[in-house]
Amino acid sequence: MQFLSIPGQAKEKKQLVTQVNQDRIPHAQILLGRPGSPKLALALAYACYILCQDRKDGDACGVCKSCLKSMQYKHPDLHFAFPVISKEGKKREDTTSQDFLDQWRPAVSENPYLDIHAWSQYIGAEKTQPNINTRECNEMIKQLGMRSFESPYKLLLIWLPEYLGKEGNRLLKMIEEPTDNTFIILIAENQERILNTIISRCQITKVSPVSDIQATEYIKARHPNIDSEILAQAVQMSDGDLNKALNIALGSSVDYSDLLLSWMRLSYKRDFSELNDWITMLNTKGREDIKHFMEYAMSFMREYAFYLQTEDVSRLSDSQQLIAKNMTKIMDMIKVESVAKLFQECLSEIMRNVNPRICLMAKSIELGDILRSKDQVKSLYDM
Repeated sequence: MQFLSIPGQAKEKKQLVTQVNQDRIPHAQILLGRPGSPKLALALAYACYILCQDRKDGDACGVCKSCLKSMQYKHPDLHFAFPVISKEGKKREDTTSQDFLDQWRPAVSENPYLDIHAWSQYIGAEKTQPNINTRECNEMIKQLGMRSFESPYKLLLIWLPEYLGKEGNRLLKMIEEPTDNTFIILIAENQERILNTIISRCQITKVSPVSDIQATEYIKARHPNIDSEILAQAVQMSDGDLNKALNIALGSSVDYSDLLLSWMRLSYKRDFSELNDWITMLNTKGREDIKHFMEYAMSFMREYAFYLQTEDVSRLSDSQQLIAKNMTKIMDMIKVESVAKLFQECLSEIMRNVNPRICLMAKSIELGDILRSKDQVKSLYDM
């Protein structure tokens, strides 16, 4: 991966490039960012730049032998460690990242913004918690204790060191006193879950989430036929999480704004037959899509509240602007707060595996009560 392919992050890219160009690469550093931020992508591009034999204009050349191997994640001096589960036919204590490299390489190539949930699904670990075990720590120490093969440098990328737990103590000496030209890059999301003894030995670089514009341009460039309205909704819901934006935009054919408007109308009408049909339709799309719908509903209410206070529609898509302007006739800030709380409760119940049909019907009745309160309801059918 090259820096050029990563959206935004101008400050972070400049810092990493400068460290290499000035021969001031920290022996151990943490790239710290929220889920879905470009921290892993930056680490991969950084490693490629360090190993590149012909760096150009602040980026790896992408064509030398080192780059070709690095970009396939097969460079013999580039090592990876990441959370895994037991491999078929092996005990968990004997399983390391090496056993999953054939899955890691395509997973990261397809999506360098993946999170632990996406990785767990990729390796079939939905019911098992991945971690980085004792054997893995010993393998890291062994790998970095050997001489480099092709490059003057050796690099170790540890993805999600939060999953080291207390095993991280085994790495303290390696992190504090690595061999010459050895660099350790930890890619983390939650600093509080990493041992303080590790953090104190590393330089921390905070990685910003991507902006809505950057996420939109990134996804549109790779998927030019994607529906613009669905893309806009996915980006708005993701709040800078590029992995989430990609999953929603590519995994859904649903226009959530129309779906939300239908729900509000039917809830106000309180026609239980039509509501039941709507809930049945939504339920066929699966729990994950229902969760995404509720996340969209919450996101829309936040943006609508912002619009009420500022009259600024720049954060809304064209269809959302029309809905928002009509909603001002029937929904003030007091109702917004009540509806947003209801949506949050519904999402929480869905995530706790409450029966979606029962949950949605109960919340529909509550939503209708909120919308029908007082006398600002006559324009609801005009929305």
